[in-house]
Amino acid sequence: MSRQPLHKWVFFHVPLMVFVVGTLFPFYWMLVTASDPTASSTDRGARSKTRRSGRPSRPSSTRIYLFKQNDVRDLALEHDVSSRSCPTLISLFCGLLAGYALARAPLSAGRRPRTSIFVTYLVPPTLLFIPLANIIRDFRLGDTPWSLILTYPTFLIPFCTWLLMGYFKTIPKELEE
Repeated sequence: MSRQPLHKWVFFHVPLMVFVVGTLFPFYWMLVTASDPTASSTDRGARSKTRRSGRPSRPSSTRIYLFKQNDVRDLALEHDVSSRSCPTLISLFCGLLAGYALARAPLSAGRRPRTSIFVTYLVPPTLLFIPLANIIRDFRLGDTPWSLILTYPTFLIPFCTWLLMGYFKTIPKELEE
């Protein structure tokens, strides 16, 4: 073997394989543990056989039943759609109104609100988490979809306003007149 292919193999292919295996291993592990038939079993013998082989022998009948049960799936879908579509619509509506108003405001009158929207957009979400957690706790909304519906717009409205303000600035005023 010449020096060039060995050098390429050691410094390119080996790190690439390590990276690919390290990237794909969590997905493999999720698949294995999700379809493990003994995950909820207390039988140590069956569990150790599955763990030794590294892969499940068959999917769990309990998990298959949960996927086939319509009530659970429909309720989860309903909560999922409502907790994502409501904040999105609220944020788009507020962002649309604020973005248009700030884009069409005169330069001197709109400078301070534009700057405050931009600064609000730059505030890290982790700083907003503590007051939001207190509000959610005070209103006792912790385990309801309303907690998501109320917190998502706090992150989305400044973002939508900033984007739509930039969009409305590109539209010539002559088209409106």
